[in-house]
Amino acid sequence: MMGRPGHSAAELFTSREIALAAGLTARNFALLNDEGLAPEPLNDGRGKAGHRSYDGVGLAHAALIGALHLAGFELLISARLAAAFAEDYRLSYGKLPSNLAVYAQSPLNPTPGRLPWTDRPDDLPVDIDHDYWFHQRLRNRSTLYQRGVALRGDFIIDIADHAFVMTEHLGLERIKIYSPVSGGLPANPDCRIVGGGAEARVIPVHEELDSLDFSVNPKAAEQLRKLERDYLNARENAVSRVRINLSLAIRNAFDRLQDDRGKKAA
Repeated sequence: MMGRPGHSAAELFTSREIALAAGLTARNFALLNDEGLAPEPLNDGRGKAGHRSYDGVGLAHAALIGALHLAGFELLISARLAAAFAEDYRLSYGKLPSNLAVYAQSPLNPTPGRLPWTDRPDDLPVDIDHDYWFHQRLRNRSTLYQRGVALRGDFIIDIADHAFVMTEHLGLERIKIYSPVSGGLPANPDCRIVGGGAEARVIPVHEELDSLDFSVNPKAAEQLRKLERDYLNARENAVSRVRINLSLAIRNAFDRLQDDRGKKAA
């Protein structure tokens, strides 16, 4: 059984760096740690000087907290919703979607199939599956990277009336999202936010169903159809809608990290 890949010092971040990259104050990040709602560190803080270390997965998680908080959500609600997304994507894909890989594809990459930069003879091998390195190479070794620019395929979180959370991808609105009971949907119903502050809960759609085996459980199929209608009606008739470009928030966080490290190096 293989363990988790090792990390080099460059792709390990301190609590201060994580907070800065995510646009959070040190005080707010400390509060998240106290509440057990901060991104999971790679260690327990008992190592050298008692510092916690984080990797790109933790940075992306923090970036989502910061983006939701910037959009006006309470800090603890932002953290609970971000934790739900981070856990879901960690289990399914290993990390939240930065969409950096689009730079390796046409039309952004003029040489698709090849990385859009040239490694130097003295470069140490890096894992391009790690967003930190992909971003570092793109920003410093290529002319393709566009700072602060939304890209086709970016992961969008759309929240109606601070309650109904749906997801979609930027520029792919004409491609319907498959539903096992309704055919194509314009966006994916994901979860609901119930309550506020420390009492806030995030309830995923699947937790409101009797079963996920819709072919043999007509009651569960009808439950899902009703939930889909509820989400789409809430989206259509919302007094307010908040759209979070999660992928761009992650890329911006990596940019702030590199800016900070560049200033220190100078």
